[in-house]
Amino acid sequence: MWNPVTLIVVIFSPVFAANLLVILSLPIWKKTMDKPAFRPTQVLVLAVSLCLIGASSMPSCYAADAEAETKTKTEAKTESSASEKSLRGGDADKVTLVEDMPPLLFWKAQGDAASKGTVLCLHELGMHKGSFDDLGGKLSKEGYDVYSMDLRGFGGWAERGKEGRMDLKNTLADIKVTVEKLKKDDPDKQIFLLGEAMGGALALEAASKYPDIIAGTISATPGGEHFNTFSNYLSVGSKMAVMPNKRYNKGEELVALGTPKKELQEAIKNDAGVRLDLSPRELIACQFYMYKTKRFAKRIKTMPVLIVQGERDGESRPDGSRKVFDNLSTDKKQYLSVKDGDHYVYEDTNVNDQAMKTTVAWLDKHTSTN
Repeated sequence: MWNPVTLIVVIFSPVFAANLLVILSLPIWKKTMDKPAFRPTQVLVLAVSLCLIGASSMPSCYAADAEAETKTKTEAKTESSASEKSLRGGDADKVTLVEDMPPLLFWKAQGDAASKGTVLCLHELGMHKGSFDDLGGKLSKEGYDVYSMDLRGFGGWAERGKEGRMDLKNTLADIKVTVEKLKKDDPDKQIFLLGEAMGGALALEAASKYPDIIAGTISATPGGEHFNTFSNYLSVGSKMAVMPNKRYNKGEELVALGTPKKELQEAIKNDAGVRLDLSPRELIACQFYMYKTKRFAKRIKTMPVLIVQGERDGESRPDGSRKVFDNLSTDKKQYLSVKDGDHYVYEDTNVNDQAMKTTVAWLDKHTSTN
């Protein structure tokens, strides 16, 4: 039984205050996500919440030498075994479309007939262009040229210093110039975007802003509504307040939540191009960006859009993708719920048959009608 003194200590502790303030501020955060900018009161609540969380985390940060040493040893072990990792996408051609951007992977349409159209793939947070290797190969057999690009902060951008840091605004600009280059090379070719999670959100924003050069968009898991939202805010928020740019292995946890398939989890962890060490700043930037997808959807007036959600996704709630679908202004919209799919419907090492059949049928329909 708690005595009054203990109760007073707990109530006035930074941890309790932080948790209480975050709980009380969650409705404000939720409303914030559907608006173009923070209001002063929202900024204040968020700042105080993170400061209190940070204050409660400071002792553990000062006492983290042993943990840091352990992490260093783990990283050294990881580096020593890096040669054992393979890089997905090795069978595709590498092509440079835009100067000063990493090369794209390219799967050329197979068969005697001309290519039906072009699909540009955009990966999830932490993944890379090679993550679409199975999809690219299968779509090329269906008569489509497929390109896959690295998003800033990942893949080929990782070695480019400040320029290569995760930057969603510049990534959107990269998508635009890439599509423009593809259209310039073949003006009659129809360009479709296909993105997953963060890549799916970028595909929707690009579709809302550049409808004249994009023929259609496929967006998988774009909702941004996650299971265990509150605990994620606390764990990431505490690190954001103290070390916003310090990377830690949050990605491995997200992969385990994203798919129940152990073989896929291992394939992702053993992919040399995947970066699972993510900083709090990157995680929060991605999360807050994902909350804007309903707004992007409302701005898409006439473009064909396919929204895809895996039913076995343990990271993102299916309701989030359904809300994005409901907010689409276009009447050329379709929703696909993949029974055996997870968070990585299109970045799987063996893309689900239901997803492939529906995707190909959707592409065929809209290449023939556009």
